Amino acid sequence: MELQPPPMGVPRTMVTAAVPQRKCSFLVLLVVNFADGYGSFRDKIPNGRNVPHPCDPTTTWGGVGHEAQGGGGKRNPFGLDFNREGNTWTSVLCQKDSDGDGKTNGQELGDPDCEWTLNNIPKSVVGLSHPGVCEPLGDPKCTGKNAFLQCNDPPKFTCDMEEDTINQTLKFPSTMVPASETNYYCMTFDLLTDGDYHLIASQPLIDNSDVLHHMILYACRDTVNTTSAPVSCGMAKENCNDMIALWAVGFTGECLHKDTGFRVGTNGYKKATLEVHWNNPEKRTDYKDGSGMYIFLTKTRRTYNAGILMVGQNYIRIPRRAFRVVVTANCSHTDTSRFIVNGPVYFTRALNHMHYLGREMKLEHYRDGTKLRDLTYETDYSYDSPKTFEFPTPIEFRPGDEIITTCVFSSVNRNKTVYKGDATNDEMCFGFLTYHPKESLTVARCTQWLDISENALHVYGDKVINGCNTTAFSDDNHPATAAFLKSVFENCEMLTGCLPECRAFLAEAMKNPCVSGSMGTYYRDLAARYNWASRFGMFTALDSCNAEIARDNCKANCLETCKADNNAASKAVFMISIFFTILWCF
Repeated sequence: MELQPPPMGVPRTMVTAAVPQRKCSFLVLLVVNFADGYGSFRDKIPNGRNVPHPCDPTTTWGGVGHEAQGGGGKRNPFGLDFNREGNTWTSVLCQKDSDGDGKTNGQELGDPDCEWTLNNIPKSVVGLSHPGVCEPLGDPKCTGKNAFLQCNDPPKFTCDMEEDTINQTLKFPSTMVPASETNYYCMTFDLLTDGDYHLIASQPLIDNSDVLHHMILYACRDTVNTTSAPVSCGMAKENCNDMIALWAVGFTGECLHKDTGFRVGTNGYKKATLEVHWNNPEKRTDYKDGSGMYIFLTKTRRTYNAGILMVGQNYIRIPRRAFRVVVTANCSHTDTSRFIVNGPVYFTRALNHMHYLGREMKLEHYRDGTKLRDLTYETDYSYDSPKTFEFPTPIEFRPGDEIITTCVFSSVNRNKTVYKGDATNDEMCFGFLTYHPKESLTVARCTQWLDISENALHVYGDKVINGCNTTAFSDDNHPATAAFLKSVFENCEMLTGCLPECRAFLAEAMKNPCVSGSMGTYYRDLAARYNWASRFGMFTALDSCNAEIARDNCKANCLETCKADNNAASKAVFMISIFFTILWCF
């Protein structure tokens, strides 16, 4: 049945890729000829991957210079002009009005002053329009200019649902959006409690699409108090952890599998927090928003209670101007053996989630070391056009099975390193899997920080992780930790250079699994993030000889390479390489 929301105003029931390191190596130059397709051309114009579809602005037009949305084939007026300029963003192309709608190409693509250059961020990333399609579409000036464009009716949100289905409206009152780029606001609502329901669908109620980034509805514990207005909340609210509805740009709504629903009412969730992410990169002071959701409920309960499992990576570091950076995570057999109880669970839907640097993403299902299937696989990921993967026949997932998450990013248009974060200009690498029965999982997420299980860190409270006794190392007064700290500061000093005794001490000190490897990186992050003075000082002292160690390693590696090569024909090449290498190393 097609869902018809109530009219407004009518009251209703309401692994990570390794961090690049400086290495000494011989330089080999390769000349490679690549054939540029439209995909690479998108990076040669401002906001090339975010041009909205003229018929449906919730989706993007991938082949910006072509008459076909996906690219290829005949060029549109902008594509013809782009080609005349040598497939380059020039001031001439920027100032031209290719589609004849009264706006320059630069105005339509977020570069009104024609200042953008390759690999830089455009002046504006909102309010974009298509430079090859005359808009507004029905304007007399556009008559005959868009003959190639065929607009179908916008997609309608339809779900198969029970006859007794009712809806409840959960929305913000009109609220001022703060003049800051990233804002998370939450409001807690009472859910219907006059019966035992299944929540079987949700639909967005969008008020201000200029700032709305995404919305998540979290079910709460009964002890949480409702609120009368939105409040700043960070990401999610305490004691409201079970995700039961999600909207992101491009979605028309969500329908649960025909056999499942989220339990709401007398025997289920009684309260829910709506989290709204506003993105205001221009830091405007005049934005308001009153968005929300319709949720659809039935007393004809389905066979299973549903849940959502989040998988992915919480450590992301993408170097600036990198063409391809791969980030991975493993929801491991160790984890799933611990949190899946009472037999297997069954997946009915999956969703990938990255931000604007995301290019490819997949979730892979493994059992006993053998890949069974791709749960998701997007080779041309678009944040603005999310894709759900539906499994009409649910996929069995057993204790001991694994999910490998792989995210591919490209930062060629960024001038700074990008980290994992909440803002649109930060990045994420998460997958969301809807499953049943909910009772068979004891956690809501299976994520990693580098190769560290975050369930091991925060849920199970494991004392030893990757060889590091976290209980002991987190306690300055633990005898072993106190002794280690004492030895560090006796041999190494902070910010005064490398002491000879420190060099000798480091070989043994760095065998401590709490200061090396992924656990070392984890504790470094904690020290910096929470101003943990004793650990910050410890790592600063341990790092005092880094430059000397790197230089010595460089010398040793270069000399070993020379000694190993006995090919007379290549001696001249190696002598030149060594000359420049030694200049770099010394």
